[in-house]
Amino acid sequence: MNEINHKEIGQRIRKQRTFLNMSRDELARKIGITPTFLADIELGTKGFSLKSLNRFCNVLKMSSDAILYGPKEYKGVKYTELLELLECCSPEKAKFAQEILTIYLLSHDPVE
Repeated sequence: MNEINHKEIGQRIRKQRTFLNMSRDELARKIGITPTFLADIELGTKGFSLKSLNRFCNVLKMSSDAILYGPKEYKGVKYTELLELLECCSPEKAKFAQEILTIYLLSHDPVE
């Protein structure tokens, strides 16, 4: 069973917040918490409720697993990061990305 590491959770939240070009104040407002409390979460000194976790998932476009435990890997590829990138795309761009990946995978030798 995976252990909860508040410091790593906070680092993942901060990394995604900055990736989305979101200020701490903006994220705190969207989650419904104070910027000070968000700073404590990002530093790993405080935890948060399931209600807040659900809000973090929706606002940051991350799964709860990605927030709590980090990206999962498959054959050395962090597939949750790929999914998070796709979630940030418009539907049109996501469709193009799917088509490009499909064409690429079908045109190359299978991975052993």
